[in-house]
Amino acid sequence: MKILIVEDEPLHADRFEMLAEQMGYEVAGVCDNAFDALDCFHRTAPDLLLFDIHLAGEVDGVGLAGRINETRPVPVVFVTSMTDDKTFARARALRPVAFILKPFDMLQLQRAIELAVSQLAENPVPLPEPFTQYDLVLPDCLFVKVRSKLEKVPLGEILYIEADGRYSMVHTAAGRKYAIRISLTEMQAKLPGKQFAQSHRSYLVNLAWLQQIDLQEMTVLVGDKTVPLSKSYREDLLARLDQV
Repeated sequence: MKILIVEDEPLHADRFEMLAEQMGYEVAGVCDNAFDALDCFHRTAPDLLLFDIHLAGEVDGVGLAGRINETRPVPVVFVTSMTDDKTFARARALRPVAFILKPFDMLQLQRAIELAVSQLAENPVPLPEPFTQYDLVLPDCLFVKVRSKLEKVPLGEILYIEADGRYSMVHTAAGRKYAIRISLTEMQAKLPGKQFAQSHRSYLVNLAWLQQIDLQEMTVLVGDKTVPLSKSYREDLLARLDQV
């Protein structure tokens, strides 16, 4: 997950960057003005905006978030030490994920980030505290809880998904393996049907990585990995290939 930080007080900017990196997140950039922030936003495509409301210059944090929202809606967390009613009303109209008050600590930042990820889901769910019960499946990626952070896994990097009891084990092209707290049936219902297909009752494969179907050995080569192919899913998988 990439975070764009916009804060014109160097001490606070350094602290936000340090805390985000300690939690395992990628900092897309640290800017002190709206002009540089817009440039960084378009170059890095961050997943979360962490903006100080009061920025020096003609465009403050609220105005900057509004401009970005017109291009691509991204969850925003506003940071402030104090604000007048008029500015707060402007900020609230953008429906930010959270407000962080200065001085702040790691717990405040962690909760704000977890709220942001939940907002990315098509149907947000109330989050427990701490955030440990939900891994989120979005239209183009997964967000998986890995120790104390949420890790973004693009769907295009997934080779196949394997059922493991009440979990789904996600295998990526980079050799990473993630355990998702959801059954394979539920996972398949959330994934784009044109991209993923079942080769076996316990396996979902990413058609973009499909290299070979061995009808004699009844296996499927996905990337450099071999997974089983069952008779009950063979015809459907072959039919899907005709559509690719």
